Amino acid sequence: MNEQRLYSLYLLLLSALLFFPFLGSRDFWAPVEPRYAEIARVMFMKGEWIVPTVNGDLYTDKPILFFWLVLIFSKLAGSVNEWTVRLPAVLGALGAVLTTYKLGKDFFGPKIGFMAAVVLATSVRVILEARWAHVDMLFTFLFLLSMLFAARAVLVKENRNEMIAAYVFMALAVLTKGLIGVVLPALVLMTFVVVRRDWRLLAKARLPLGIPLFLLVAAPWFYLVNQATGGKWLGDFIYIHHVRRFTEPLGHREPFYYYFTTLPVDLLPWTIFALPALFAYKPSKKLFAEPTSLFFTLWFFVIFIFFSLSDSKRDLYLLPLLPVTALFIAVYFEDLVSGKLSLGWLQSSLAFALFGLLALGCLALPMATWMLRRDAFGISIPIALAIGAGALIVFYFLWRREPWRLFLATALLMAVGLTVASAWVLPYLDQFKSPRPLALAVNAKVPPGVPLYIYADTMNDYNFYTGREIIPVLSSRPGSQAPALANQAGYLLIRDRDLQRIHPLPDDKVLLSQSVGGKTWYLVSLADVEFRR
Repeated sequence: MNEQRLYSLYLLLLSALLFFPFLGSRDFWAPVEPRYAEIARVMFMKGEWIVPTVNGDLYTDKPILFFWLVLIFSKLAGSVNEWTVRLPAVLGALGAVLTTYKLGKDFFGPKIGFMAAVVLATSVRVILEARWAHVDMLFTFLFLLSMLFAARAVLVKENRNEMIAAYVFMALAVLTKGLIGVVLPALVLMTFVVVRRDWRLLAKARLPLGIPLFLLVAAPWFYLVNQATGGKWLGDFIYIHHVRRFTEPLGHREPFYYYFTTLPVDLLPWTIFALPALFAYKPSKKLFAEPTSLFFTLWFFVIFIFFSLSDSKRDLYLLPLLPVTALFIAVYFEDLVSGKLSLGWLQSSLAFALFGLLALGCLALPMATWMLRRDAFGISIPIALAIGAGALIVFYFLWRREPWRLFLATALLMAVGLTVASAWVLPYLDQFKSPRPLALAVNAKVPPGVPLYIYADTMNDYNFYTGREIIPVLSSRPGSQAPALANQAGYLLIRDRDLQRIHPLPDDKVLLSQSVGGKTWYLVSLADVEFRR
């Protein structure tokens, strides 16, 4: 077996270890996972493939491709469950890892491609998103494929026809997350053309063929859902989730420098190698003269600046620039391994500090859990042993100044640590994060067919586990368009902060209470309950 096949095999094994084990060992956690699961459950029950709804309302936040994949997997499995809803994200992560390897192999060599894929697979943000029911990991994979074929078309003369494939994957990215699937590649490519002042590259874009192909893939579902909803779906999708999301915070308002604080965390543990690399490779005129380096540099900065200019910011938005960051770190490690660069004082100091603190933290973890949460003591032991031992091994190779073994040990630390965390820590956290216990307790109190309402909450956390397609949202706040609370028959789910609105409230009206995600919820009988106005 040749070297490149071995690299692919190793990456498959690493991804399988990181992303697949214990995928269904925890429940859906609010806010996004239960909502996505409920959208898929309703479509599954109704045999619906065009119009996504949640709690009886149109769901216009994201397009359809993620839900199509969930439906396909659920049809094969026989039900919508934790595995089938998370599987598109897992496969997206696997695809992103392998595509990063291909990208690095084509432009920098197989070893750099392999190291970049390992860096991507073992970075904190990718691990989190791969095991979470979000559309972003699948989107990143499709975006990355579009950029791979675009880069090959622009930078390699004999591959100009591959731009056609880029349009197909842009269209699929649009079907996953929206217009950002074509906006980001277009911005990167146009910036590259402008900076290079090579207008001949526009001919390589193959627009007369690419645009019809893009529309052929992306447009049919948008047309069908728009026809089925009388134009409402597309109107809300464009205005609310594109125009307003970019120009208004919509719940995620952050300062301009927000990503300077989140990106280093998302890249852990590789941040400690990325920072010295920034000092090792100083910008020069050579960067603008060499097309490949310029292309990947612009890829990073265009995406970083684009999302920094938006009022709405979330750390996971930067997933599309992580592959090129991983390539940068891989190039740096290759130069360390080959002897072109050496481990300087900054590199050593940061790494010693991080892994030293990690080892000390693992030593203190069992004692801390024994004193603060004794029920977590048993869980803390395997975590402390796995991560602590891994940190010490990394520390040893760092002290020995063996960069290749240091690289492998860092990746192994993340792989083993995540596997242990997936087996023990995440299921333990279910008791604090999962809406399932409260939903099942509500079902035990409220018979099927009896009305159940929720007070002033539109997050759809409880529809899936209660099995109720619609839980009407009630409110007594002035100007609310929701039904008033007075004279409602049935039961009400209400948070502790809102329960004070009820006055007076006899003890026999509160049927149960449970805490979920730091919020205490109550199930209240609505009969003869009065509310403040």
